[in-house]
Amino acid sequence: MPYALFVEDHQISRALPTEHDVWHYADDAGLVVDSLIQDSTGKPERVLEQGYSIREAEPEEAAPLPGLEMPKRVA
Repeated sequence: MPYALFVEDHQISRALPTEHDVWHYADDAGLVVDSLIQDSTGKPERVLEQGYSIREAEPEEAAPLPGLEMPKRVA
């Protein structure tokens, strides 16, 4: 089953083969941040910006919403 990036209940990315691929897509778009929660190694846990999620997606629902653009990465 492919996965995609969602904001609320709207799919905003194309469907990608794996959840790992969507994490890379979200990271490239600047949507992955360090949280205050630490993982078992003591490193900050990487999470999506508030309101975003990664979910299973149907291949035919892979088109982004019309007029919705991915945010530019903030330096």
